[in-house]
Amino acid sequence: MKQPNRPETVDYMATAGCYCLASRQAARKITRLYDSHMQQSGVRATQFTILSQLMLRGEMPIGKLAGILGMERTTLTRNLTLLEGRKWISIKPGDDPRSRIVAITAQGRGVVRRGFPYWSKAQAHVANLLGADGEAALKTLAARNLG
Repeated sequence: MKQPNRPETVDYMATAGCYCLASRQAARKITRLYDSHMQQSGVRATQFTILSQLMLRGEMPIGKLAGILGMERTTLTRNLTLLEGRKWISIKPGDDPRSRIVAITAQGRGVVRRGFPYWSKAQAHVANLLGADGEAALKTLAARNLG
């Protein structure tokens, strides 16, 4: 509660330049752009990313996939449930009873193959919008450990 006769000394206008807000806005805009390109493929950009990483890297524990994707494990698990329901991935118990292993199925590989041309167009579009400097800055930021 504000005290009477005490002037406010904090400049809250500084929050207008919040890096967290700007990065989230940019991420949402980029995701929408990819989704608009990929709409005809029947797969969302976020789903394509998960499937393509499994196709590239092979089966792995859910925790490891979450780390590669930079996602919270619980968020990834919700996404994987949808992919498993479509039979694009399979999830089986790991060696440790607490771990589960996720793998792409033949049907999931087909989704990646069908979606790839749409993803490629989206990738080119975003690269064009970012320019070389923006692309380099985005990749540098993604590679940094900010923790």
